[in-house]
Amino acid sequence: MKFTICIVACFLILFNPSSFGQNLTRAIAVLDLTAKNNETNDSRFFSVEYMVKVTGIPFEVIQDVEEATNYAMILSSSLFKNSTFTTSEKNILSTYVQNGGVLLAPRIEDEELFDVFGINGYVDSKSRFEIHWDSSLDDAALKYINEPEEQIVSLGRNTYPTIFKTLSYATTFAETLARYEDGSSAIIKNQYGNGYAISIGLSWKEVILRNQINRDYEAQRITSNGFEPTSDVFPLFIRALFLEHQPHTVWKNTSPGRSISTLMITHDIDSSTGMDTLEIFAEYENDNNIEATYNVTVRYFDDNLMSDFYLNRQSTLNNIQDMNHNFGSHSVGHFFDFGNDDVFPIGSLGNTRNNYQPYNDGDITTGGTVYGELEVSKNVLEEDISNTTISVFRAGHLAYHKNLIDVLDDLEYQFNSSYSASDVLTNFPFQNKRGRSFSGATSDIYEIPVTISDVFHDNPISIFNHFAKANTWLDVTRKNHANGAPTTLLIHPNRHYKLESISYYLDELPDDVNIMEMEKFGDFWKAREAFNFSSELVGNDLTITIPDSVDLGNDISFIVADGQSLSTILIKNNVGLDLNFSQENWEGNDVIVYFGDIINSTEQLAKLNNHSNISAFPNPIKNTLNLEFELSKTENIQIALYDLNGKKVLPFLEGTQSKGKHILQKSIPLESYSTGVYFVIMKNKDGILGRTKIVVE
Repeated sequence: MKFTICIVACFLILFNPSSFGQNLTRAIAVLDLTAKNNETNDSRFFSVEYMVKVTGIPFEVIQDVEEATNYAMILSSSLFKNSTFTTSEKNILSTYVQNGGVLLAPRIEDEELFDVFGINGYVDSKSRFEIHWDSSLDDAALKYINEPEEQIVSLGRNTYPTIFKTLSYATTFAETLARYEDGSSAIIKNQYGNGYAISIGLSWKEVILRNQINRDYEAQRITSNGFEPTSDVFPLFIRALFLEHQPHTVWKNTSPGRSISTLMITHDIDSSTGMDTLEIFAEYENDNNIEATYNVTVRYFDDNLMSDFYLNRQSTLNNIQDMNHNFGSHSVGHFFDFGNDDVFPIGSLGNTRNNYQPYNDGDITTGGTVYGELEVSKNVLEEDISNTTISVFRAGHLAYHKNLIDVLDDLEYQFNSSYSASDVLTNFPFQNKRGRSFSGATSDIYEIPVTISDVFHDNPISIFNHFAKANTWLDVTRKNHANGAPTTLLIHPNRHYKLESISYYLDELPDDVNIMEMEKFGDFWKAREAFNFSSELVGNDLTITIPDSVDLGNDISFIVADGQSLSTILIKNNVGLDLNFSQENWEGNDVIVYFGDIINSTEQLAKLNNHSNISAFPNPIKNTLNLEFELSKTENIQIALYDLNGKKVLPFLEGTQSKGKHILQKSIPLESYSTGVYFVIMKNKDGILGRTKIVVE
């Protein structure tokens, strides 16, 4: 049969000139094989559709094989079994690749298509736990896979005796792009005629949806505050493949306007201390044109777990609103056992603060329901804060109940941020499945995972190490930034030194990071996913066509690969009208086209220090450092030099100083200090009065 396919393919190439060198549509055909493979749910299709949405490349979902061959790339939703295709369909796919098409599919089990993929067999196993990309290859398809955490993909923890099924390929002509830990071929790429056939030896759902519903085999390599891109690698790989084979590829930017990535600052108000101190965080953010999300626990009752700290806080809520921040729900009780469905039944609608009275005795919660936590917290906040609609939810302790998404859907929330990105192995937003089930209906709720936070389990954040913790946040953010992935920062605003950490972190962010409130970013992401577009390349002129219905006010932007080499770029709507846009050079030889003029929040910050009542010069330090500071009253203060780990390395001043302005001059033995960033911090008995960053060269 393989001989027959080859003969037919050659015949079609020789005698069908319209097929050879045909102008393929500059988009991805998502070949939906759900029906052909008699699959009982859409988990495989859901996973591949999610990936192509993240890439930002235009796509169409297609069931007909012949129709799919009109596109520059075919991305299959699921495996090629012996029974998946008819002989005619196999011939069509073979000819498509032979003529220059790119075919990407998981798990090739059909022997009649082995030649196309450059293999002659496979070995299945349920005991493979990692995929190792070959970093020595000079292959454009691997352009985004350049971090150690990306080069090794975790499929599951090897303490499990078995996980899901994987195939390793015995290759003939195919190049191995990645191998399992046992050295066998996991991802292969074969040139067949003028085109390429690529396969990964596992189902897409195992590396996408399984992780998103948190039913993976403990594949995460870190619990929090780390870079975990396992699921992100695959959409980035797909985009790189398309870029490799389609000149001047256009894709939708994953961040608004001309920013590269987005940071969302969120605060969980789940203690009396947090309520007491949050306003200094809100004021700092407001002063620097930052809108943050304040997730409030509506604690209107007292039990053995915590006090009724929400009561009598109307002025605090009003102040947060007046400073242009947004609100989300952080549940009613902030119960650590909320994720236990034996303790928390789903309940039903109709809960109020009068009839919903859960109680925790310090060990277990009684009287709680999922509906009660979500319905009451939403309604109470909307009643207490004028002109507010609560759309964002985050569970206390990030405890994830199996019915959480179902209830969020029913109560018309829009966004959930109750997963850790490290736990679900992705940093991009995704739509949830009801019931955390492979067969669950697709929810309207978008999950925006928590990426970094002030919760460090092994070595908690403190006044002595908070700058070092901020450096951890920066490391994760920079790696996300390189992928265009968003970062969500969670800070409990209950300690003044955490504001120091935030200020330092923001001061050191990469260029072109856009700081955006979570609900607004969620709206941007949904708008980004809601439309398709097309592009046409004629000679050296590119035209991008977008639907007339697209709201350009959502800060949608496009990246054009190698766009600086083009003669012209035009953007039209689908009725032929030219659209006004801005164009700038981007990374490498790319171009970004956008319609708004977003000023990145890092630009708005203008590298401001949080405290302006102390300054240092010259900076970088010479042999002598001058400090200028101002006190509002006579008091006892300390001024000293600290390194990034919060260690005091040089005392400057300790004692009572009078009200007013002061200048202090200190000799600095530079030979005793390593080059880098330090802080001069001024404290009194209540905490930090001011700080300024200095540099030792």
